[in-house]
Amino acid sequence: MYQTTLPVVGAGFRGRDEQLARIVRAVEKLRAGGSEWLALLGSRKVGKTSLLLEASRRLGDRVVFAVLDVLDHVPVTAEVIRLLVLRVVERVFARDCGQSLEATIDPASYRAALAGSARFARLPGDLRQLLLGLHDLHLTASALAVLIQIPERLAEALDLPIVVAIDEFQELADLRVGRPAHDVLPMLRSAWQKHRRVAYVISGSARRLMIDLVASPRSPFFGHFALLEVDAFAQADAIALLVEGAVPGHAVSRQLAARAVAIIGGNPFYLQLLGEQLAGLASPLDEGALKEALSRLLFHRTGRLAMFFEAELARVVGRSAQALAILEQLARAPGRPADLQAALRLSSSSAVNYLARLGDVIRRRADDRYELTDPVMALWLTWRAPGGAAVPMTVVGDEGERDVARALADLGFELVYQSKASRGAFDLLAIRAGVMVGVQVKRSALPLHFTAAAWNRMEAEARRLGWRWIATAASREGVVTFLDPAHGRRRKGVGLSSSSAIVNLLAWIDDASPPRRRR
Repeated sequence: MYQTTLPVVGAGFRGRDEQLARIVRAVEKLRAGGSEWLALLGSRKVGKTSLLLEASRRLGDRVVFAVLDVLDHVPVTAEVIRLLVLRVVERVFARDCGQSLEATIDPASYRAALAGSARFARLPGDLRQLLLGLHDLHLTASALAVLIQIPERLAEALDLPIVVAIDEFQELADLRVGRPAHDVLPMLRSAWQKHRRVAYVISGSARRLMIDLVASPRSPFFGHFALLEVDAFAQADAIALLVEGAVPGHAVSRQLAARAVAIIGGNPFYLQLLGEQLAGLASPLDEGALKEALSRLLFHRTGRLAMFFEAELARVVGRSAQALAILEQLARAPGRPADLQAALRLSSSSAVNYLARLGDVIRRRADDRYELTDPVMALWLTWRAPGGAAVPMTVVGDEGERDVARALADLGFELVYQSKASRGAFDLLAIRAGVMVGVQVKRSALPLHFTAAAWNRMEAEARRLGWRWIATAASREGVVTFLDPAHGRRRKGVGLSSSSAIVNLLAWIDDASPPRRRR
């Protein structure tokens, strides 16, 4: 089954063998008395949290593995350190207590549950008192310094190897506590570097910031972490995700999965979303179903992947029209700062500053051109920009559909791919100013010929949905002709010739009386 709302672990987890082996080696080194810290680098939704949780599951009782995602606790304050310590306490004592300590909201109930643990009774008295008062501790800089030591103290007192994993660690970069303000990162480094029974794993999606945190000589963590890349799935794993995750009755063939991966790549989150979209379509799933699923998912304002990218865009550009214009320009074609200056009439300093501001959503290539890091987001952004209505057909359409889509986009139409398996007779739905037009595409020179059954189906479908409709002839030379069905000639089916051509489609739509929707 596809899973998009929670991290994927257990039977649904696949791939990542190299990264899992690397984490296991770090744990075995910790158990042998050594210590190694890891920094996981990967884009958002690529599966870093799933990787950490799966590592925890597979390691089982060999180690106490505590994972905290900082973005689950925004806005980020010093409280996140208390929550991190509570997560460690949960992993150490919950089984012994027979209940979740994190889920115990009432401090008195938390203390009662913790005090009933035989493992807890083995701790030194001052550490017991500290843990019992964890909820009530006022988070000054000195209190935070005490909290940071708790995982090591627990590991030493109970002879337990502990791994503390912090996801989206870069969100702690600006965290300060106390008056005068103390930076939290130097406090963490100062304590962690003395710990011998605890290993630390950090991960983050802000690639440049994460690399700066662990590899810059200016960083308090310089030289402490080994970098571990978490990329999109390899092709074989990406295809397996779609094929093996299919729901009963909606099988995804390897051929169809390979086609999907060729279009949207190997990001597991995108693939899970696509799988769920396919599962909602009529079976059997074919190329038409893939086109419709991608159209609904990525090229529709309410598509889940489109809304994800919309949120990312808002986070990156805020209210800056100039930053948005730069992203749209780079989505169309990679470019150097000078190219952006010329296209957008920017000063050289403005172009450089905006590129720096856009952070990890763009990357610099070896030829010094900048491009969007995520090619799928680039596709979406090109579609979203003015004149981008034809973009979906360049990805999922055949040559005829692409030619027709470009012609309609030039006239200001928005376009939606229509799968005959689920939506009826038309190839495209063209929308302009609230007017919906069903479009039948023929990759053929004039005249066109339709069977009576196909023609009747188009007429009935347009009447039922309240759409206007047209036929289009897309020649091999790329010439597109819009045809008025009112001029169809019935003779062993229905024919449309050059005399049926619509010279001005926009005027034709305005002049045509709207069809009545059948009740």
